[in-house]
Amino acid sequence: MRRHSASTHSVRGSAALAGVLRAAAVLAAAAAVAVGGLAPASAAEPAAESPQGARAYWTSEKIWAAEPDQEEPATQPPPVAALGSADQASSGSGAGVNVTVGRLFFRKPTGDAYCTAAAVNSATRNLIITAAHCVHAGGAGQRYYDDFLFAPGWKNGPSVHGYWTATAVGAPPEWTQSKKWDHDYAFVRLAADNGRQLVDRVGGNAVVGGAGHVVPDAQIWAYPGDAPYTGQVAYRCVVTTTRPFSYAPDARAGCDFNHGASGGPWLKDVLPSGQGYIWAVTSRCESAPGGGGACAGTALFAAPLPPDVYALRDAVGSR
Repeated sequence: MRRHSASTHSVRGSAALAGVLRAAAVLAAAAAVAVGGLAPASAAEPAAESPQGARAYWTSEKIWAAEPDQEEPATQPPPVAALGSADQASSGSGAGVNVTVGRLFFRKPTGDAYCTAAAVNSATRNLIITAAHCVHAGGAGQRYYDDFLFAPGWKNGPSVHGYWTATAVGAPPEWTQSKKWDHDYAFVRLAADNGRQLVDRVGGNAVVGGAGHVVPDAQIWAYPGDAPYTGQVAYRCVVTTTRPFSYAPDARAGCDFNHGASGGPWLKDVLPSGQGYIWAVTSRCESAPGGGGACAGTALFAAPLPPDVYALRDAVGSR
């Protein structure tokens, strides 16, 4: 996660084990083929991934060695807001269950890492959404990360739904060419497991583009990994989001999550099942006093997903 306020940084950590995608190829800024026709130029060409390569790469030792990663801070004056209520979410049973949310493991040039991701509804029923900085470093000349592996409902280890490897990944050209933080979102397409797609196993959330910044009772899910958190269980923060600066594209959530939370879904209109409408994904955290790459534990930031989020979803889904 990248720090906002005093700074902003990425929330990722190290990781490991079976099923992940191979993120190669440089993302093109040209139009991509989507379900039913051509997507606008804002939907970049997805990169193909190798499920076999991911399975060969990930070991149990690598997954358990995962440590949250950091992005460089970006200075801004810290807004002030009350923290939302956070609770530990059981991924096995109980009112806090949301098996659509899990840990996304991947391999960067600097080492193994993880982010938070969530299953989404699509024509192909095999997509997850996360932060763009969890799949690509951002900016021209950079490339996609490798060996993506999704573990839905992770709780001190994989759930009964196991591990899912990737076949394609895509982030907006605004991110891959210019590293614009208001386009810090991406989709990963997963391989079927014994003929069944991910959403058929765990369910899926709807994706909403063009939502406003102020959302009452938004539910924000994450696997934060810095103390006092461990990254081993999911947490949910329920809060009314705000727009602290009219000149900035970010919504702010007063949640105390830290590294590892990047890519976690911001849900509205949540059903009793825990599924809802994803209108943003965690991008950055408020920086700690003095900087140094640490989260302050006071707030998260994310830009609402733009209307062209659907074109990228369909382009990655049809890859």
